Amino acid sequence: MSKKQKGIMFIFTLVTLIGVLVTLNFLPDTIPLHFGATGANNVASKYFLLVFVPVPAILLWAVCRKIK
Repeated sequence: MSKKQKGIMFIFTLVTLIGVLVTLNFLPDTIPLHFGATGANNVASKYFLLVFVPVPAILLWAVCRKIK
């Protein structure tokens, strides 16, 4: 993996992290994850969204690896 690709992955991760951190300020403490006929069945903390921060970098890594 080249330095350019690593830099792009770092920028994607940083932009995603900043976006999630800004969004966390506007969300309630719990977020519904699944709705059923009686309403929200599963809820999680708003900080659960931080799990998804590295997803764009992982997807870019997978695409770059497949191209080679």
